[in-house]
Amino acid sequence: MGRPSGRFGERAEFADRGPRLGDAAFRAQREALEHAQAALRKLAAQAHGEALAHLLAAWDARDTSQIPSTQEFGRAVNAAARNLWVQALSQAPQPKPKVSAADLLLRLEIAAEVPTPAEQLPARRMLQLQLLTRRNEAAPAETWTQDVAALLATPSEAGAARRLQNALKALMRA
Repeated sequence: MGRPSGRFGERAEFADRGPRLGDAAFRAQREALEHAQAALRKLAAQAHGEALAHLLAAWDARDTSQIPSTQEFGRAVNAAARNLWVQALSQAPQPKPKVSAADLLLRLEIAAEVPTPAEQLPARRMLQLQLLTRRNEAAPAETWTQDVAALLATPSEAGAARRLQNALKALMRA
């Protein structure tokens, strides 16, 4: 069949869609949708904040039962990552890990692209230079869940917990 008849040959196509909204109704509908989306984003941020608080409390108490479920973390954390974290917390803290807690925090801050405390900036620059020279090694953005697991295997410290929380906030938003 040919194109529908009418002025410019498109009248029949518009009739199938139903009546059009007026400007005021369209704006009101769009504002309501934007408001609902903003409310959902706010609720998701609060849920992520609560999940992070529970994770940090679990690290401090070394209690795996306090680690939130995978769904509570959102889409950034899968079941395998959560299981790594549970395993790390179920073991006794490693006082001398392979990679220091300071280096793990720097890797997480690099992955999250969040600021590092001023006293740690030279160490961050050094780590970034080292990462540039390692050709076949995965970038911190690709290994952040393993870095969190390695950090959870170390003893909890208040300063480290704050830095971990800041990094995870950014990583879980992505």
